[in-house]
Amino acid sequence: MWNIRKRLDKDKRKSPTQTAGESSQAVFSPPSIPPPLTSTAKDVRRASEPFTDAVSKPPRLERLGSSPATVRPSSTFGIPSQTADRRNDPLGLIVIHEPETLPPLDIIFVHGLGGTSRATWAKGQDLEYFWPQKWLPFEPGIRTARILSFGYNAHFAATGPAPITGIADFARDLLYSMKFAKDEQLEELEIGQAYILGQNDETYSSIASSISAILFLATPHRGSNLADLLNRILSVSIFNHSTKLYISELKNGSQTIEALNDQFRHIAPKIDIFSFYETLQTSIGPKKMLVVDKASATLGYPDEISKSLDADHHTVCKFENTQDSNYISIRNALKTLVTTIRSTGQSVLGVQGRTQIEELEILLAVSENYQDDLKFFHKRWSPGTCDWILSNPSFNKWTDESEEGSTMLWLHALPASGKSILSSFVISYLLEESFCVYYFFRFGDQSKRSLSTCLRTIAFQIAEQLPQFRRILKGMRFSAKTMEKTDARTIWEKIFIGILFKMRFTTTMYWIIDALDESDHSQLLVELMQSISDAAAPIKVLLVSRQTPELISTFARLSIVVPVVYLPLEDTKKDIRTYVEKEVQYMYAPSQFKSQMVKKLVSGAGGSFLWASLALVEVMKCNTQEDLDKTLEGIPSGMAQLYQRMERRIIENTRPTDQKLGQMILTWAACSRRPLVLKELAQALQPEFSVMLDLTFTISRVCGQFVVIDSTDQLVMVHQTARDHVIATESALAVNVTEGHEKLFVKCLSVLEEKQQQRRDADRRPNNQTSQRFVSYATTSWAYHLNMTFPESDAPLLLLSKFLKGNSVLAWIVSLVHQNQLKVLVYSSKSMNLYVRRKRARYAATNPLLHRLEELDLLESWATDFLKLLGKFGRNLVANPTSIYQHIPPFCPKNSMIYRQFEQHASIPHWLSVEGVSQLVWDDGLARLSLGPESQTLAVVCSGDNFAVLITAGLIVLYNSITFEIKQTLTHAERVCAMSFSSCSNLLVSYGFRTTKVWSVNTGQIVYQIRNPLGSRAFTIKFSAGDTELLIGSNDRLIRVARLKITNPVWSILRQALLKDDTALDRPVHNVPWRIAFNSDASYVAVAYRGSPLCVWAMDPPELIARCMRNQEYAGNSWTVVDQVIWHAQSEEVLGLYIGGHVFRWNPYDNSQQELQAEASILASSPEGNFFVIGDSKGTIKLYNFHHFALIYQLSCENMINDICFSPDSKRLYDLRGQFCNIWEPNALLRVDGTSEQDSEVGSEMASIPTAAVSEAFAEVREQITAVATQYQGRHCAIGNEAGIVSVIDSLKGDYVAIQLWRSPVMLSIGHLDWSRDGNYLACAELTGKVVVKKVRLEDGLGWTVAPLFEVKLKVSSEGIQQVLLSSDGKKLFVKNGPSVTVWPLGLPSSSENNYVSVTSPDTKWIKHPTDSALLFAFSSSCVRTYLWDGLSEISVFHVERLTPSRSQEASQTSDFTDKPVKVATNSRVFSSFSGSHFLMDNFLTTGKDQAHLICLFETSIVPPLHATTSSTTLTPVPIPPEIQQKIEIPLGVLPKQRLIFLDKDYWMCSWRLGANFATEKVQKYYFLPKDWLNAECLNLCALLTDGRFLIPNNGELAVIKCAGVSH
Repeated sequence: MWNIRKRLDKDKRKSPTQTAGESSQAVFSPPSIPPPLTSTAKDVRRASEPFTDAVSKPPRLERLGSSPATVRPSSTFGIPSQTADRRNDPLGLIVIHEPETLPPLDIIFVHGLGGTSRATWAKGQDLEYFWPQKWLPFEPGIRTARILSFGYNAHFAATGPAPITGIADFARDLLYSMKFAKDEQLEELEIGQAYILGQNDETYSSIASSISAILFLATPHRGSNLADLLNRILSVSIFNHSTKLYISELKNGSQTIEALNDQFRHIAPKIDIFSFYETLQTSIGPKKMLVVDKASATLGYPDEISKSLDADHHTVCKFENTQDSNYISIRNALKTLVTTIRSTGQSVLGVQGRTQIEELEILLAVSENYQDDLKFFHKRWSPGTCDWILSNPSFNKWTDESEEGSTMLWLHALPASGKSILSSFVISYLLEESFCVYYFFRFGDQSKRSLSTCLRTIAFQIAEQLPQFRRILKGMRFSAKTMEKTDARTIWEKIFIGILFKMRFTTTMYWIIDALDESDHSQLLVELMQSISDAAAPIKVLLVSRQTPELISTFARLSIVVPVVYLPLEDTKKDIRTYVEKEVQYMYAPSQFKSQMVKKLVSGAGGSFLWASLALVEVMKCNTQEDLDKTLEGIPSGMAQLYQRMERRIIENTRPTDQKLGQMILTWAACSRRPLVLKELAQALQPEFSVMLDLTFTISRVCGQFVVIDSTDQLVMVHQTARDHVIATESALAVNVTEGHEKLFVKCLSVLEEKQQQRRDADRRPNNQTSQRFVSYATTSWAYHLNMTFPESDAPLLLLSKFLKGNSVLAWIVSLVHQNQLKVLVYSSKSMNLYVRRKRARYAATNPLLHRLEELDLLESWATDFLKLLGKFGRNLVANPTSIYQHIPPFCPKNSMIYRQFEQHASIPHWLSVEGVSQLVWDDGLARLSLGPESQTLAVVCSGDNFAVLITAGLIVLYNSITFEIKQTLTHAERVCAMSFSSCSNLLVSYGFRTTKVWSVNTGQIVYQIRNPLGSRAFTIKFSAGDTELLIGSNDRLIRVARLKITNPVWSILRQALLKDDTALDRPVHNVPWRIAFNSDASYVAVAYRGSPLCVWAMDPPELIARCMRNQEYAGNSWTVVDQVIWHAQSEEVLGLYIGGHVFRWNPYDNSQQELQAEASILASSPEGNFFVIGDSKGTIKLYNFHHFALIYQLSCENMINDICFSPDSKRLYDLRGQFCNIWEPNALLRVDGTSEQDSEVGSEMASIPTAAVSEAFAEVREQITAVATQYQGRHCAIGNEAGIVSVIDSLKGDYVAIQLWRSPVMLSIGHLDWSRDGNYLACAELTGKVVVKKVRLEDGLGWTVAPLFEVKLKVSSEGIQQVLLSSDGKKLFVKNGPSVTVWPLGLPSSSENNYVSVTSPDTKWIKHPTDSALLFAFSSSCVRTYLWDGLSEISVFHVERLTPSRSQEASQTSDFTDKPVKVATNSRVFSSFSGSHFLMDNFLTTGKDQAHLICLFETSIVPPLHATTSSTTLTPVPIPPEIQQKIEIPLGVLPKQRLIFLDKDYWMCSWRLGANFATEKVQKYYFLPKDWLNAECLNLCALLTDGRFLIPNNGELAVIKCAGVSH
């Protein structure tokens, strides 16, 4: 018996399990339990292996091996040709055929009693006749199903005591295997169960609901009289056989059988049941008899299908060959079931598969309703039409799977000839049995004209049906979480060429792409199709379109590479006749008249289905013979004339107001960005038109058949030709496209303004408010309509200016966040810039007095603001959309529109203000990181959320790319010449002089260490083979590999023949490489030499592909030394620099080359391949579009560039200059990042003028602040920078301008600053070890005066000078130099022998006592020591309670943190609050690899003053709840009213009242720091003043942030 179970995402009810007997060499075969099948087909099974408590984990599916001679590769899994002992057949659930594509269902074979999982189904137990594996997988219509066999221990001839095992036990065992068994990819099978138990047991109910059908083969539903006889025979057997419970349950009249039948009849109607019964008697000893007669083998249910087989009980499931009539009967039943289930579109998909599909939906940004177009067109198909194509020779040749290789079929026809309906017919036909994917371009939906959307949708459908492709695609690392903004060429190269075309599978894949001519980039799609010829698997592509001159020439070029078959759709009369005859057959008219009408309509259609359908509507309205005659005579031939007639009829039968309404509806249908649903349209028509009671009827009355309402309730033009007509006509229904877009633009902005007014008007009644649905359209579409307007009218400019000047623009941005559509900011920016460009061009020919230049400047400013808001504040907007109102404007440049409108002109006092920052305009700089004054940066690489900078001395500094914090500092301890991240970003490899080290990015630990070959210097290093191998190319002309799967990896030569071509042109040379680069998958390597041309080699097998000869105009017929070479990320092209700085791109396969004159010194390509960047000797960065080879952006900055790279998402550039790493975020990259092909019109215009949009920027890089000290009262703040300048800022002056006090003569960084309490003295430590104290004073009218007081030059320890403190009166100086602490009394000669006192105090942080000027505190992780300034005498020691993270905090750090002892506790920061009420310790607790963050807050009062006595020697910190501890990233201090102030993990300024109940009093959040302020060095210098002002360095200036919420 087989049980067919369908696997659904939504479970369906299933059928009961019974036992169907089958015995091969036994006396008789008892009944067997049928197995279910997954997805949508039926499932054939018998019984299952006994369940025992010994099973500790789910069984793993086994697979049967197959004979290569008889089995398709990767399709079926064969077995040896003969089974020595059938009892050795495997038990449990075994996959015997796994299709390459996602199966629509599972078929499970379950044997009967005395049988086994394989021998039962094989004639003579010869496994060459094991037909479920040998024959079924090659049957059309069945091969798409997964086939399994279930074996269980029901051998009744077994010796020994009988296990108490009945039918229910076998059923449960089958259910268990089906629920928990996994295939080789650990996909859950969930394939059904013994049906009745599954229905009644919640554990297996989901499986039972998936069973679609059961096929019974000679199953004794009513038992058998042989059961008692068999048990008696077994009990007296000389072989100690025992009686079996399950045999007793199968006798006639058995209560078990009766109970099963009674339960089964209630649930049987939910499934399909096939019952096959034997007709020949079976030999049992000397007698012959029917083991299971028809009465017992059939159930007698109404919908049951029964069929006799010409077989006895032994041969009912064994066959001679595929021509056996019994096999054909069963095969046909299975084929019917598989076809039925496949037609529903269901498939076998486990939990893991569903999860992968959901993740790919996000990655590929696929619309949930991509199948609606197929449903829409197929619904309009009329039975009997389109089937002519199934007998067309060209079509049959295209579908013929025996035709090897990939081919293309171009079906072209005139407009309105039914091409899309024919496409839907072909798709539906192929989906029944084949691997088919499809896409419909739609002229009426701007989002469905996108080539990128087409390719992503096709890739998603392939991933749905091809598990192997899905897993590879899921495992790939992409630069962004979604590919929605990725251009079509990149998608094609990365997904199709890079993955799909390299996969080998035997299943033919069919692609159908309809309405190619309605795509925005139809020719590009055809050109991309050239790569299909390289696919390892057969791909058949059907392209359907109108025939245009451009497509004719494009297909002609394509046919040179890929076989192209042309199929003109010329004769559609037969289909039109069939369609018309079907529609008129129910008319009340004489047959002769019907025939004449059909003839007239077919003749008048002229091959146009649309004409026939529209004319038929007119005819069907007729009531009399006279009407029919008149209508038929009046219907013109040809679409143009028919449209004119329809137009006249509407105008004649409607009032002028209705004509105006019809014209407006047609305008929305012809010009909207996407089709509107009726509810949106109803709202769009108000208030100009009254509310309509029946909008559908109204549309049909005022627009006739020009528009239709599709299956999703959307308004669409009936055809593109209809749209062309209403645009070209001059009647009252005419649609002027440019005026239409202007009307729609005005409507969208008006709705947004009205929505903002409704927010302000709380008393407005809800039923008068604009519905949110149309607001959603207006929010995302006004920029589209603006871009489509003409510049003659000033109305859009004035309306948009008004919109941008009010609060509506901020409300619009909030709406974009709520709709997850922030990318519209980019599109809007582009549209506004292009509109301004057109307006300025228009103004060039008009009177200057009429120019609206102020409004144009406003639009340009906001266009820039939109980009920068997304780039700098996008993450904050998503987290807190309303931050756009108060939190963001203060951080914007003073000349930006958002600052001028919403901060500069806001009411005073401002809730939030940012002072001290002089930036007037947006810049492209995001951060500038110093690697140390004595460091030289060498290389930078990026991956995931990390980037690594290599500096001299073999140090690699690993940064977080979000906060720019140092994650790890890796010490290679030798010169490093190459480094690289793994594809998963969890490993970093560095190749040094002697060793190669593989580091864990998360822990900084060495994972592998490999000794390098002597004298070998690697030019490049790369992870390959799924990060399990390392490849290097070195100066000794060898490619080496290290395999990381082994315990101690070593370098070994990959292939000796690689790079061993010693002939350069016409002379022998000994080529020594000096530049080497691997392509993305390490299948090719490019090698540059000093003495010969650049070469490209194939890695496997080793083969020289080509040499790069420079273009003749530059080098004649010779070559030039290549100074740098890289591979384009997504193609087979090479990018490089010639000596002299010229950039070139070269394809080694067709030897095409393009060159760019530049003075480049460094080169990098973006990860997705759209851009490349060069740096020149002057420090200028130039960004180029790769495909156009055109400059689009350049940034001027001082200092030469050492290295440069793109971020993984291509939004940023990282460059190295001297000791600094700079991070840039250019507008040019942000613009492209926002380009989904939603903006195809903008994209097309921009692409046509690639050099017109070059933007230039200049980066003003100030010397970074390295030290900050604030005077006690907070008025004066001293700052020191990396150029050795010490300045002071007076906070009483509103401009916060820094006044220079002095400059160090060596011009090196200032390390530390500290004031005396009275503000008269300032101590300064320089990087060189020089420490000075100067007397500073602000003289009235004279400004600042500076006088030297003290100076000492120290020998700086390896740890550096860590602290400098000045006593309150300025008479003593404290310096911590490494572990040594020294105090100098000031005013004495620095050379005196006894003028200082020194102690050793490692691992401590020192602060001045906040209230007692005579004392110092020294903090360690375990205690606080009190010292006198005089003589550094220790006077007391206070122990700190043991630092342990709380349970709640520990949960966020590591699962068992508190179970481990704290090995290391370090306080990274200690400071006292400005009021002196508290001091804080910021600690890091380490246990092995785990680290926890802990803040300890102490009240100053618990430390007794000098000379006081205390009984307590332990300091107890102020309790801070674990929930608060987890939120704190940087503690800042305690303000009045016991408010703890801190920056949280997202860098929001927060407060929490000490001692408050966390459950009732939450953390207060005030404002956040922008991401370009999140520099770790600056964050370490930030400070909080007692009045709530927050100080933080930013790009060489000291920003002062004031917030009313913090202050009050």
